[in-house]
Amino acid sequence: MTHAGMILLLALSPATGPPVTPGPSDEVDAPAVLTRAEHAFTEGANHRDDADAARPWFREAARGYDELWHRGFRNPALALNRARAHRLAGNLPASIAAFHEGLAITRYDRPLQAGLEDARAAVLYPLDGDLATHCRQKAATTIGTRMSPVEAYIVAGVAWILAWVGLVRFVTTRLPWYLLFAGVWLIALGVLAGLWVQDERRQSRETAHPLVIVTHETQLRKGNGVSYPPRLEARLPMGVEARERTRRGGWVQVELAGGDIGWLPESALLWTVGD
Repeated sequence: MTHAGMILLLALSPATGPPVTPGPSDEVDAPAVLTRAEHAFTEGANHRDDADAARPWFREAARGYDELWHRGFRNPALALNRARAHRLAGNLPASIAAFHEGLAITRYDRPLQAGLEDARAAVLYPLDGDLATHCRQKAATTIGTRMSPVEAYIVAGVAWILAWVGLVRFVTTRLPWYLLFAGVWLIALGVLAGLWVQDERRQSRETAHPLVIVTHETQLRKGNGVSYPPRLEARLPMGVEARERTRRGGWVQVELAGGDIGWLPESALLWTVGD
């Protein structure tokens, strides 16, 4: 196993959300699974001049990383490896899903954010028409995607201390500038708290509607059956993301990023966690 692989394995941590507790055999096998996945990824990279020869190796690497992830060993580094392996294997929907699952545990991770945007840019929208405006997701720019909770606590702590310093100095000196200084930091603390509350509410709204990803080109319809007319003229390409609203009879009602609502067959969708 490479030094980087050992670091990755040591960094693996339990998943957030519903716990998946690795058993003793999982812990024993994890280094071997990681070694096989790394070897397959390296072999795929060695065949980078021949995509047909490289993809089976990347698929094998993706299977290994998926196995570790589903056993409950999860962290941003493993999520990034999974997503890259699926992308290089030619499975764009699985790559997008892996990026989302990584961001579900660390929304502020910059490599995962950049990787997701790059994968989204690879979705093959038709050149004619405006389908991309109906479907293309925008990158989230909330405070939770810009700093970790630890960083937020540090900033809040510093603001609180500075506000108290200003108040104490005002009491002892009666100079109004210290009161103004304290007020500025109290306002900053309030703004920070408000942004976090707003971010949590946004997360709750989005996770209430599971994210789905189109796995192959399909038609968005006005009802849950092929007899219903198309909602949009063009077919949705592989990799389009949407939010589930309800299910009925093997069909899923979804909402696209642009607000369009229609029905897609369950067989054309890949589910993932909320981002």
